[in-house]
Parts: sequence; C-alpha cells; structure tokens
Amino acid sequence: MIVAPLLPRLWEYFSRLGLLTFAFGYVGGLAPANIGLGILLVAFLSRCACGERHLLRDRFVHLSMLWLVVALALAVWGAWLFPAVGKSQFSSLPEVWSFAFIPLVALATRGNNRLILLTLLVALFGLLYRLARDVVTGVGPPDHYDGVALGVGRNLAVLFIDVGAVGCLVLLFTLFDSPLLRGARRLVAAGLCLLALAALLYAWVAAASRTSLVALPLACAAIVLGRLVGGRRSTILVGLTLTVAFAVLMTTYAGRIFGELQKDAGTWSAIAAGDWGGVPRDTATGLRFHMWHLAWDYWVQRPVTGLGPSVTHLLRSDPSRAFLAVFNQYHSGYVELLLRTGLIGVAFYLVATLRVWQVALRARAAGRLPRGLFELLVAGFAIFVALNFTNAILFFQQGWQFVVLFGGIAYGYAWADGRPADAEPGS
Repeated sequence: MIVAPLLPRLWEYFSRLGLLTFAFGYVGGLAPANIGLGILLVAFLSRCACGERHLLRDRFVHLSMLWLVVALALAVWGAWLFPAVGKSQFSSLPEVWSFAFIPLVALATRGNNRLILLTLLVALFGLLYRLARDVVTGVGPPDHYDGVALGVGRNLAVLFIDVGAVGCLVLLFTLFDSPLLRGARRLVAAGLCLLALAALLYAWVAAASRTSLVALPLACAAIVLGRLVGGRRSTILVGLTLTVAFAVLMTTYAGRIFGELQKDAGTWSAIAAGDWGGVPRDTATGLRFHMWHLAWDYWVQRPVTGLGPSVTHLLRSDPSRAFLAVFNQYHSGYVELLLRTGLIGVAFYLVATLRVWQVALRARAAGRLPRGLFELLVAGFAIFVALNFTNAILFFQQGWQFVVLFGGIAYGYAWADGRPADAEPGS
C-alpha cells in the first residue's frame, strides 16, 4: 500500500535526473547526453507501464512511434541499395529518428516552468563549461576558432553559442521584469548573466560563421525591439544599454565580421551569371554548390524514399568531383533530409514541427508559457532553421538533440495538466 504511491514520485525524480544530465551533456559532453537520454527513455517506458498508459494514446507519441518504424524501413532500403555501407545505415538511425524522442523530454518537464528554467540553466552551464575548456586547452578564444569549437566543427558550434546568447539576453529582461528578484539578488544574477553573455558573444565573433553573423543580430534585434515597445522604464533601460553594447562590439570587430560576410563574392557572381562550370572548388560557397548539385543528381532518382539514413558515402561516388570525398556532410540540413529520407521524411518532420508549435502557441495564449521562454523558443527555432541552410546541423548529435531538448520543452505543455492533449475526456 505504501509502495504504490511512492512509485510515481520515484519515477518523477528519476526522469528529472535524466533531464538534467541530458541538458548538461547537450554541449558539456556527449557521454552525459547519451546517458541522460537513456534515463529519460527508461523513465518514459516505466511510467507508461506503471499506470500512465494513456500517454501512449497521444497523437504525437503515435507519430513518433510510426516514424521509428518508417525510419527503420528506410535503413533497410538504404542497406539494400548500398550493401557496402549497410551497417552505417542502421548506425545513423538515432540522428534520423530525432524528433521521435521529444516525448521523453516532454514527459519529464510537463510545462513545469521552474523545472524548465533549471534545465536551461544547467544547459547554459554545460555550454560555458565547454567554452572554458576550449580556452584552457587553447582550442578557442582569446585568439579565434579555426576548425573545432566546443568539441565540434565551428559552423556547428555556433548553434549552441547563438541560442545560449539569446537565452542570456532573454534572462536579463526577465530578471528586471520579475517582481521576485530585487536589490542585491537581482544585481548579482544580472551580473552573472552579463558575464555569460559577454563570453558567448566573444565566442560568436571568434567562430565567425557567416550565417550566424547574420542570424544572431537579427534574432537579438527582434527580441530587444519587442521588449522596448510598451516596456517598463527598467526594461527600456536594459534594452538600450544592450543595444549600445552590441553596437560597440560590432564596431570593434567590424573588419573581421564584414570581411567574412564579403567572402566568396566571385563565386556568387559565377552562380548568378549561370556559369555553373566556372563555379570554383576552393571556396566555401563553391563547395556547397557542387555538393548540392551532386545531391540533386542522386535525389531525383529516389525522390519519395531517399537513399537511406547514411549518405556520406555518396560524396565519394563521383570521380569528377573527387574533391568532395574529404567531407562528411552536404552542408545543408534540408538537402540531407531529402537525400536521406526523401519526401516521406520531409512530411514527417513538417507534421511534427507544426504539432509542437501548435502546443506552444496554445500554451502561450493560455498564459502557461512565459514570455521569456516563448521568445527563446521562437528565436532558437529561427536560428536553427537559418543555420541548417548552410550546414547539416540537423544530423549531428547536438543538432538533433537540440530538436529533442527544445521541442520536448515546448510539447511538455500539452501534458501540463497530467494527461495527453489528445486523450479522450474520460481517459
């Protein structure tokens, strides 16, 4: 009689352990992230088996389970098409399953704003920890990032840097808007937040990813403008101060920033002129053009199903493009999505995206989703969408885990009242 009531609480603590471990490891280390995700999976299955079977009636859970099966079938299809890389088709499944793990985080958070805040702070700590490691080992600042940043390629690491910076910006506004923190406590919290923001902006300049150099300022500007309109005096003061500080940063590093943005002008001229044969092979834009051209040649052969979860081997398949053999991605998440899963996969991802945003918008309209968190979700999603145009971030571990972490936080509001949004009234 005593054990039964204790089980739900024990599973609650267990799932929170997995959530926080996953959040820290998202950038802090791949091993903790995988361990945390494994704990979340065990907690989800155990809670379903111990009395919460109604979770399995949720439509998003149905979509996730169906996608697990469909992606497995696509792996079988890819292994049949390319027997020589059959094993890699199956080892690539986790990165393709991606959004199917959203329910794990959703069940752990369930719209609990305090837990979500703690989760995001732990994720920020993991990010700053990894950044500090880069500084200590000499991989990154104070000079600049070359090839590797935060344990991955610098063009992939900017996702964490950009979203972390946006999170710090939103947190600053929230601190000055919240009546819960006042006086010295507010100043200390704001000071720590400013230090974290400064470190991330410095890393942002050091990484010098061209898409990020455009995406982050636009995201920050949208948030600041939104806060200035109709904001309180303290909010306006914070917004104007941050705007001036950001302008100083941009001015200080204007040469490096605009130098990066103006690269490959000749490549773009050749593409605009239709001189595709003259597109160079030694520029970032030129290489992407040739990768995408190769991907198109393959995708049109299997537009509906794609060619399997693993497609890196195709970069080595064309003797006339031997210069692409050294790369392990097509530098576009959308190109790879089509190539790996075809139109079937695109349809699944679109439905999942729409469903998660539907829940988030409803929670925001009902007042359950705080403004700051909603701003972070919107800005983070916009940055993620932008960065995937020029890098296949979606199919790297921190990329698909970004979908799981933030998608799970958003979808958790569907279960905030303790039962799935799609459950029958009497269930």
